[in-house]
Amino acid sequence: MHSTARVYFDATIALAIMATLGVIAGFVAIAATGDRLMALSATLAVFVLSGVVAMVRLWRSTRQPAQPE
Repeated sequence: MHSTARVYFDATIALAIMATLGVIAGFVAIAATGDRLMALSATLAVFVLSGVVAMVRLWRSTRQPAQPE
């Protein structure tokens, strides 16, 4: 039960970080260009890219080292 709650908590934190980075990128894009479509595109791109980075970090940290035979 405790490990399941920990997974949901970690996922919630990861989504919050991804959303925060996306919103910041959206505000920067709207300030730089004034184009709402560009801001939305930047928000979605940063959200997805931060998710990819988080998944790669998780994959690399949970990989088991090769066992010598």
